[in-house]
Amino acid sequence: MGADLRSLWANADFRRLWVGQSISSIGDWLATFALMALVWNRSHSAGAVAGLLVLRIIPTAFSGAMISWIGDRWNRKHILVFCDILRGALILCAAVLNSLIYLYILIFCIEFIAVTYISTRDAGLPNLVESEGQLTLANSMNMGSAYGSIPLSAGIFALLMIRTSPIMGALEENVFFRNHPYSLPFIADALTFFFSALMISRIKKPLILKLAKRKSGEEKANIGSTLLFAFRDPTMRALTAALATGTLGGGGLFATGVVYVHEVLSGNDTQFGFLMALFGLGMLSGLVGLQFFSRTRAKWVIFKFGLLCAGGTLIWMSLVTVMFMAYLAAVVFGASFSIIFITGITIVQEIFEDENRGKAFAIFHAISRIFLMLGAALAGALAGTVGDFYLNLGLFRLHIWGVTIAMFASGVLIASVSFLPLRRRLDR
Repeated sequence: MGADLRSLWANADFRRLWVGQSISSIGDWLATFALMALVWNRSHSAGAVAGLLVLRIIPTAFSGAMISWIGDRWNRKHILVFCDILRGALILCAAVLNSLIYLYILIFCIEFIAVTYISTRDAGLPNLVESEGQLTLANSMNMGSAYGSIPLSAGIFALLMIRTSPIMGALEENVFFRNHPYSLPFIADALTFFFSALMISRIKKPLILKLAKRKSGEEKANIGSTLLFAFRDPTMRALTAALATGTLGGGGLFATGVVYVHEVLSGNDTQFGFLMALFGLGMLSGLVGLQFFSRTRAKWVIFKFGLLCAGGTLIWMSLVTVMFMAYLAAVVFGASFSIIFITGITIVQEIFEDENRGKAFAIFHAISRIFLMLGAALAGALAGTVGDFYLNLGLFRLHIWGVTIAMFASGVLIASVSFLPLRRRLDR
């Protein structure tokens, strides 16, 4: 592993991509936590927080074919640079928006660009590394930069939410920051996007091997065939079924996390930040562990283990009301989540050739996001409809929240995927 890591880090182009994405991810997660806290504090509604995530379904649902067409034909480096610059400009607008409606529209636009960016990056990554043997490590490092920054970002967010801190005390003396208390994370996010664009623009290797001929007949055929690709290819059918079910359950945690901390655990924004920081630390531990598991176990075994562990942990979280136990569960869930996602991405990269990889990742990310946000919508609706109540068990009364019911159901869904017959498809 050490030799592979040194060899991969010596790759200057991959290093530029990784450094740019790492810095960008710090700002991106900081802005994400600020968005969720902002919506919750203005609405105090689980449905409103879920709505922030659900709006991402729409661009993901209709963008898959278009993204695969763009990623397989245009210069992928130019696409990544353009996406970073555009996202940085848009997130700056969030710093001055007061209306939740306008904020939802802004997130809708940013998500469309984000799906384009991620699909294009994953499709071009195999052309950037020197050997197929480095793919798992490269994917782990990319996942580490995307999600491993959660502890740092969440820690910064938690400190910013301590109103008595010197930073917040100084900012509240300024009229702008006093009227827009969550604007600083959005400004920081924009600057990190611009830095990422600069780093990617310096990449020298081509991220696409050969630009396809731009004949209108071929373009139309490929746009239409993208939607059928998931159903024609046996491996994509298996992955699509697993992703759809697993992410449907996973969306429950994203929609109810901040509500869970405030209502069930009687916490605040600072403790929500710490919970997400521990989730990020768990993801990092999962990435490290995956480097050892992948050498001794088949990918379908690792994939199923991650699903079962993630589902069981989410069920555990739905049953505890003590902050310490929730912190511990967040670490385990983060490790399981990173193992599931990295294994799935590596399977797609190893199986499909360059000319089809754009389609595969357009489907992979589209399905994962559609069902993730659909799960968030269902969990948010369930939590908002049920509310909280007491169940009389004779000797004592059990306090039940709609949030915990949604989390329990989500955990069952995720764990159920591990029982699907995936071995034949994924192992092949």
